[in-house]
Amino acid sequence: MNTRNALALITVTLLAACSQAPDTAKQAGMADHAQMAAQASAPAGDTAKSVKTGSAIGTIQSIDAAAGKITIAHGPIEALGWPGMTMAFKASPEQIASVKTGQKVKFDVQLQGSEATITKIAAAQ
Repeated sequence: MNTRNALALITVTLLAACSQAPDTAKQAGMADHAQMAAQASAPAGDTAKSVKTGSAIGTIQSIDAAAGKITIAHGPIEALGWPGMTMAFKASPEQIASVKTGQKVKFDVQLQGSEATITKIAAAQ
């Protein structure tokens, strides 16, 4: 086979390979990845993220009204799969005004993505 024929054969083979139907399984996988990426970059208020809720009892460690956060040392929150720990929660100005450092509280929390927000807080008995 001469060089000219070999070159023609390679060209035909490459053109045939380029014109084949796309792999639909790969396309479906790419669509799944695009959807996951869109959900990961969605704004915090987007309902595409799963929302989980739980309750716990804890002690107020600190209050940062400017940042809108209450830090609580709390027991396990089984509904979220969390062990006891100390962490800061996002809170409304009304919730912040209703508690004080050192106070024992019962609270409900909503977890959306990595943001934990207090939905209800009251003095614990």
